[in-house]
Amino acid sequence: MSKPFNFLTDDQWDFIYTAMEWNPPPERGTPRSDLRKVWNSILYILTRGCRWSELPKNPLLYAPRSTAHRWLQIWSHQGTFDKVLSFLLQAAMEQGLINLSQLAVDGSFSPRGRWR
Repeated sequence: MSKPFNFLTDDQWDFIYTAMEWNPPPERGTPRSDLRKVWNSILYILTRGCRWSELPKNPLLYAPRSTAHRWLQIWSHQGTFDKVLSFLLQAAMEQGLINLSQLAVDGSFSPRGRWR
């Protein structure tokens, strides 16, 4: 049995929102989804390793899967995830939570399909 998913706390959300350095365009038409729910949805998929269709349908805790997937694509293209990851790694290094003396590199990936 897997452990329950831990949603972002207020401090964690503030940290991620600050790291995003994101200035959203003004809203027009349909109100924008709650970005905290979007991040919870994306983190749920990433930590569980499940498909988007397996995202729980709870509008109080998660964004719809199509919305979360669209934001994932936008933020990936804009480099927002890279910013957040760099911010998190820097903070962890400052707190001494990362041991750089133990690194591993996996060289088995090949971008060319026929070499896999």
